Amino acid sequence: MPDEPCPACNGTGLTEHEEHTVELDENGNQKPVVHRWTGACNTCHGSGQG
Repeated sequence: MPDEPCPACNGTGLTEHEEHTVELDENGNQKPVVHRWTGACNTCHGSGQG
């Protein structure tokens, strides 16, 4: 049976990630910050196999 591509990343091994945090600005006030990056798929751990 052939390996199927990962349904979460369509076999690429990479997905877009998004993390929401609260950080301090230059005045010491809290502000919401969103960090986005492309990295290894959380479902297949970068293998691309489902």
